[in-house]
Amino acid sequence: MADPATSTSGKGGVSGIREDLFDATFLRRIEHLALLARRMASSGQRAARRSKKIGGGIEFADHRDYAPGDDLRHLDWKVYGRTERMLLRQYEEEEDLSVYFLLDRSPSMAMAPPGELSLFDRALQITAALGYIALSNLDRVALAPMTDGKARPERPVRGRAQLFRILRVLSSLEPGGQTAIRDSIRDFCRYKPRRGLVVLISDLYDPDGLGDGLRELAARGYEPMVVQLCDERIFQASVFGDLTLVDVETGERQEIWLTPEVVATYREVWDELSAQVESAAREVGARALRVDLALPFDEVVMKVFRSGGFLG
Repeated sequence: MADPATSTSGKGGVSGIREDLFDATFLRRIEHLALLARRMASSGQRAARRSKKIGGGIEFADHRDYAPGDDLRHLDWKVYGRTERMLLRQYEEEEDLSVYFLLDRSPSMAMAPPGELSLFDRALQITAALGYIALSNLDRVALAPMTDGKARPERPVRGRAQLFRILRVLSSLEPGGQTAIRDSIRDFCRYKPRRGLVVLISDLYDPDGLGDGLRELAARGYEPMVVQLCDERIFQASVFGDLTLVDVETGERQEIWLTPEVVATYREVWDELSAQVESAAREVGARALRVDLALPFDEVVMKVFRSGGFLG
């Protein structure tokens, strides 16, 4: 990997990489996490994550009928001797995995006290770390930022040297538009990207919810994974009374009288949303992880590893 100490600059700096998120210390941390991932791969956990295709590998997959012009070297003579059927042996070979990051860039992700990390900032870091680990495993990585029902995938890249290209794209992203996860997933599928792992990173604050988005991904042969970001501090209000809430995406205003009971009710509604997300994921055999902003970054990434959804 290039020298991280000379590869970043300040927010919006010359290199186009946000130093407040992707400084030299951060790059060293993700290099360490990638090393842990490679150790997991050497233990055999990675094998299950590679996609398979019929080709010129060494692992037998199946037979098929001989057709004129086929290479006779692949004819199964033992089967022919027993049955007089001309069948060709087919073998599996591994393909590199395609990993897509559907990154929610709606304004609700950017809400945070001044000077503190937002969910959007954490989402950028998680994407960078998981993306680098995938690149280190020779997988193909593509970003697909979501907003206003759009999620056009960037051109996939491959190889560790492409990390800084990903960091520049992530650094250029700004929150904007409105959340429309289901429509964004449909838009992503419209481009017919190669099948692979689709990692949805969002706070999931969408009035329409996930809808049938995960089902559509699974039906098209993708493997969905949901990383639901949250900030538990919103359930720890210490100031109560008359408040005006403003929706950062629609501008809608609502007057409320904030009490501990209202906060508790909000928590119940949020927990119900999370349960619905987990149920939708289980329905298609996907994984859904809930990640609190207060959780240290390294633990967040390792939580993804332990889920078995990214590497094994």
